[in-house]
Amino acid sequence: MPGSKPPVSALITCEHASARVPAYWQRLFCGQTEVLASHRAWDPGSLDLAEALARHLDAPLLAGQVTRLLIDLNRSSGHPRRFSEWTRGLPESDRVRIERSWWLPHWQVFGQFIRSHPGQVVHIGCHSFTPVLAGRRRRFDIGLLYDSRRWAERRLCRDLAGRLSARLTGIRVRMNQPYRGTANGIGQQHRRLYGPDRLLSVEVEINQRLVRRGDWGVVLAAISTELAELIRAWSPRVHEAADEPVSVISRASA
Repeated sequence: MPGSKPPVSALITCEHASARVPAYWQRLFCGQTEVLASHRAWDPGSLDLAEALARHLDAPLLAGQVTRLLIDLNRSSGHPRRFSEWTRGLPESDRVRIERSWWLPHWQVFGQFIRSHPGQVVHIGCHSFTPVLAGRRRRFDIGLLYDSRRWAERRLCRDLAGRLSARLTGIRVRMNQPYRGTANGIGQQHRRLYGPDRLLSVEVEINQRLVRRGDWGVVLAAISTELAELIRAWSPRVHEAADEPVSVISRASA
């Protein structure tokens, strides 16, 4: 329709979906069975959430296929923790091979999706976190990560937090925990390239304690359905002033 706004497109990613080590590189992880089964290698439950969101939104899912101990798909080029202690010391030729096989295609597909879709892309990154890190217990269940300078991201996360708190008794939701939404990652790096009229990027972090509970399916359904409803009702609007709201969420009419 002439004069109508370009559509909003959703993209779901799950960078730490797998603990898989390709056969060629298994020699690097001999004797590391426990590490590869731990949160250091992957994000248990994150792929469950990503797949549920992709189904509800009929959106593409970009999921990692290898352990982050080989290469972390959620770290930018040159980041000191993109390669782990098992791969950081490899010859440059090996690191380039790993990068070109796994990291580069992931980032290229992400960027190409934004370039090929008019209007605003809503990116949801799905992750999970260990309940205890360095002896400290994380006393919340769901973290919603965003850039507080982007009003629309903040609004989306606050709306989702309100819905989840109302729907899931006893679930504790926190903003920008256990990590800051502006920390290095694929969404954060692409915010540098695209304004809020083109890209909205938030991350959902799930406490892995929830994944092990008997009601994980209930929690999963609540997060995926509530977030999908918010995204389907999304109506982007751009303001000129940098410190003004950059978009609004409008609920779909009954």
